[in-house]
Amino acid sequence: MPEETTQPDKKYGELVDSYNTACANVEERHKAIEAAKDDPESTEEARDKLLQEFTQAVEQRDKLYDRIKSADELERARKQHKPMELAGSTYIVKEPDTYVEHGEHSFLRDLYARDVKGDSIAAERINRHHQHEIEKRAITSATLGGIIPPAYLVGLYAKASRNGRVFADQCNGSPLPDVGMSVIVPRLTQGLAAAAQTTQNTTVVTQDVTETDLTVNVNTIAGYSPVSRQGIERAAYSDQILFEDLIARYWAILDSYCINGTGSNNQPTGLLNTGSIATSTASTATVAGVWPKIADVIQQINGNMGGIGYVADKIVMHPRRWGFFEAGLDSQNRPLMTPSGPVLNAIASPGDAAGYGYVGNMHGLRVFTDANIPTTLGATTNADAIIVMASPVVHLFERSGDPVTLSFEQTSATALTVNLVCYGYIAFTAGRYPGASGAVTGAGLVPPTF
Repeated sequence: MPEETTQPDKKYGELVDSYNTACANVEERHKAIEAAKDDPESTEEARDKLLQEFTQAVEQRDKLYDRIKSADELERARKQHKPMELAGSTYIVKEPDTYVEHGEHSFLRDLYARDVKGDSIAAERINRHHQHEIEKRAITSATLGGIIPPAYLVGLYAKASRNGRVFADQCNGSPLPDVGMSVIVPRLTQGLAAAAQTTQNTTVVTQDVTETDLTVNVNTIAGYSPVSRQGIERAAYSDQILFEDLIARYWAILDSYCINGTGSNNQPTGLLNTGSIATSTASTATVAGVWPKIADVIQQINGNMGGIGYVADKIVMHPRRWGFFEAGLDSQNRPLMTPSGPVLNAIASPGDAAGYGYVGNMHGLRVFTDANIPTTLGATTNADAIIVMASPVVHLFERSGDPVTLSFEQTSATALTVNLVCYGYIAFTAGRYPGASGAVTGAGLVPPTF
């Protein structure tokens, strides 16, 4: 006889079904937008309506996702304690993890006590939790890079990564190989050839493929949170606050390096420092001065890469630059962009115009805002940049599960300060096809005046 489904399981299942339906709705709306682009009879008003429907579908999907995460945490708490099961003459006891949300023991406080104070009791609890994770995941200790945070803290990864690594999430993400300090990315420098056969029974054109391997170094990305001894020992901080801050720092560093890493001092070479990318200089700090420069970079990328199937598909800019476009007015003081609804001759069609991450469309491409884009560029050292890219050939390799290694390192004993440290490994490159990426820079991108 099948096991009866409990009422909480039913509710959770219904929520998951609603989320899956919302995901399918987002895909349908996206397909409808793409179809409208190719439909010569499609009106601008109809396309604007489709975009509004797409934005609403995305918002509904994200709300359901947040509800699922909340319901999932409640369900885990409900199922922490299981009744003992009698299997023949053997009792099987399913024990909960040592660390649970609002539990008796703090994971980070115990980690601090073990690493800094040498507390053997805290070390025993950490080891018990570590063994619990190994048994749950059916892995060996050699597979892990360090201590795995408990499940209720891992749920904070999503929130921190969503806000801290916008650009990195728009790249072509791939798993980092398990070994080695470099990744080999193949690139064609000369492809095959085709041409008309001049006359019958004559040899057709031929061309050997020429390939050059691009070696991308694996870099170590680390983040830390300075924590006072008083904060740990007197419980002024909660695990959630410390862990979310730590992960947010890690993602922000990773994202910044992918954008503007120097390629030295173990930093990856960021897109803005990659040689031979498409560029266009905006000299005038007006919408009319910057707008055509974005179109210039797009046409350069499409001209460089369109022949082999890669075209510009995303724009990433600093939030202040998106605000600059939103604040633009015509000669009659009417906005060049509207926060919602159809408009004639708009320069962009906002999605969540006041949001962060995906905010709308411009030149037919999706626009994302990322505060990790530097604002210290140019001769004036206060300009930002607008990035345009064909994202399938901008590569980011990451190790699954990073960052998970945590430890407390004492750096300032006299100030009673310790650092909570995590790290991970990445390899990033926009150099496979540099012409597939580009940037608008120049004096026209100094701080806007509102």
